[in-house]
Amino acid sequence: MGLWSAYFLGKLALYGLGRLDFSPWLNLALAVFTALPPRNVQQRFAKNLIALPLGIVLLYHDSFLPPLPRALEALRNLSTFSAAYLAELAGRVLSGQLVASVAATALLYGLARRKLRLSTFVFAGILAVLLAPTARHLAVATVPRAAAATGAAARAEVDLTPPALDQQLAEFYAQQKQLHVRFNRAAADEPAFDIVLLHVCSLSWDDLRTLQVSPAGLFGSFDLLLTNFGSGASYSGPAAIRLLRGACGETPEARLYDPAEAGCLVVDGLQNAGFAPQWAMNHDGHFGNFFADVRDRGGVTVPLEDNSGASVAETAFDGTPVYSDYSVLSRWWAKRQSEPAPRVVLYYNSISLHDGNRLVTGAHSDSSYGARLTNFSRDVGRFLELLRASGRRVVVVLIAEHGAALGGDRRQIQGLREIPTAAIARVPVAITLINGARPAPGTQLKIDDHLSYPALNEILARFISHNPFLGEGAGLGDYVATLPRTAFVAENAGTTVIEAGTHYMMRAPDGSWSSLDGIDDRAM
Repeated sequence: MGLWSAYFLGKLALYGLGRLDFSPWLNLALAVFTALPPRNVQQRFAKNLIALPLGIVLLYHDSFLPPLPRALEALRNLSTFSAAYLAELAGRVLSGQLVASVAATALLYGLARRKLRLSTFVFAGILAVLLAPTARHLAVATVPRAAAATGAAARAEVDLTPPALDQQLAEFYAQQKQLHVRFNRAAADEPAFDIVLLHVCSLSWDDLRTLQVSPAGLFGSFDLLLTNFGSGASYSGPAAIRLLRGACGETPEARLYDPAEAGCLVVDGLQNAGFAPQWAMNHDGHFGNFFADVRDRGGVTVPLEDNSGASVAETAFDGTPVYSDYSVLSRWWAKRQSEPAPRVVLYYNSISLHDGNRLVTGAHSDSSYGARLTNFSRDVGRFLELLRASGRRVVVVLIAEHGAALGGDRRQIQGLREIPTAAIARVPVAITLINGARPAPGTQLKIDDHLSYPALNEILARFISHNPFLGEGAGLGDYVATLPRTAFVAENAGTTVIEAGTHYMMRAPDGSWSSLDGIDDRAM
């Protein structure tokens, strides 16, 4: 078997550490082929010529890398990345720990092959995987979970077999089809207010924990915080479509690119309720065809505000300019105040926190996420103060598309978001009423229920039906009572993650299920 024994032993070790999958029958077939003794040099050359591409394909198959079509698409995108970003990505993949591990493995292999017949250990290891439970991550059919009941912890059984998980996912989407939010026409004689949707890329609760940053720095001046909100996506385009179609329940990702069902488009609903739609971004939206996702699939058909006069704050991962959030928003606000429309709704998208962006600060640049988060928090705070100083009434919603995956996990390097884990797709949502009755300091309302876009739009619909700017107000409690709950389900390119009891389970594009326990625990 020669060097092939190192290939299989390395894969078995990575499998044992949970950093690689292992298809036992395919690996056994390749191991048998590589163990066949060649009769001459020509046969040895032919055997390795056949085995080498098979070994590479099998290694990719057993890895947690994205499906091949998705990987090829990502490779095409690499040509647009800046040299600095490519170097940064290479440093994440070829970490010092990885290089040291490979070197140590090579050293141990070199020492052991002189004394031991390593092919025996290869076949023993493959046999052990074959004799183990067929799904290492699904060792038992049912696993206990904790469930709250009348103030005490009760025990319930959650069926984690693939048929049960398939059924849970099907029931989730069937239940979501029943959810519809309707926006009533705003009363003409009530105080008019605007709605500003600040949709920010790459911000999750897990990112803040990884940075050890207090949420109060960004969300402290907001009145309402949704702490258990599922974005349903780990990339920007699908997240924007889900938000902008959020007047209906969640849909499978494949259906996001079908024409929207009647009544699902949020901007259309708000326009029918009396809010003139507007659209601004701090980038050009060309990457990933984001512009078309917002316009064609999200239904924001009004012209995009010209941001070319705003100040440049960053250079994007692909070398294009990223404008200061405050600069873009303040320019929009100055224009909005001169317009006669009594009510407007703005969809604003920011990529200031996107992976690979670099701050432009004179003679040098800074790719630090923490520095960019500080700038973003400051810009949002300045914008809120600008709105308050104007005296106009505004409902501001800050909602994240998905996280930045700052912490990474065993299956994904830092910044990779192919598996839509809860650490990536559980995001903050904050709401504040500008120039309305403010709650007392330190009384920010936090909602911990499992929520998603229908709940957010239900809150907006209630604001329109029962104007929160009338009189002194009695807080926001009535506006968030009995909101439609949404279990955690997130998708990306055929990979689906669901929450089953206290467990996170992943369905691969081929339909197989595995557990993310120990990977996604930090998002709980």
